[in-house]
Amino acid sequence: MFFAICVTLWDMEDEKIKEKRHLRTEYISARKSVPAEELSESDARIAEHILGSDHYKDAKSVFVFISVEYEVDTTPVIHRAFSDGKTVLAPRTREGRVLEAVPVAAEEFLLRARTDWPRCYNIPEPPDDLPAAEAADLDLVIVPSLALDKWGYRLGYGGGFYDHFIKAARAQKKCPVFAAVQRAAFVRDEALPREPYDEPVDIIVTEYGIVIPSSASA
Repeated sequence: MFFAICVTLWDMEDEKIKEKRHLRTEYISARKSVPAEELSESDARIAEHILGSDHYKDAKSVFVFISVEYEVDTTPVIHRAFSDGKTVLAPRTREGRVLEAVPVAAEEFLLRARTDWPRCYNIPEPPDDLPAAEAADLDLVIVPSLALDKWGYRLGYGGGFYDHFIKAARAQKKCPVFAAVQRAAFVRDEALPREPYDEPVDIIVTEYGIVIPSSASA
């Protein structure tokens, strides 16, 4: 009986992994089909909503992913955070699904990030000689996604880095606000497949504004 239950649970998790893999392919293709001008307009409005929020205004530090290709463009937020004198941190990955938040100086980022920084999965990451900060030092974390559901769960790229980071940060006494940015067309009313380690974000930012995820379970 116990063995049968374990096999059933294993099959269910395997199905979720397969479904996520299928959805990633689907959303990557859909994202590429959106006209560049439409993406640019949506991204500019998303940046405006972030920068106009109390979450941003009250934050002394902003941990933000460096956008590539068809992701929501975080460049305006990064530049504004530097201009506002906030501490800007960029992600760096380590083995074992470890994600580090690395403080970077404006000159270091603006002059070197896109050209000289090492890359992981084609994403620029701060070099190893820059020390990482503690999660307790963060106020606002801007999180990437391929898609989201209305409960705040993300479909990422499959590495699990952000989910593990969010879970560890929430175990601390001081926890930052986790904000996922995404165009509204990629925020689903239907629940995304979830695995045990998946963590929801605190807020969702689309071109239409800031959304507080539904608290009810799907």
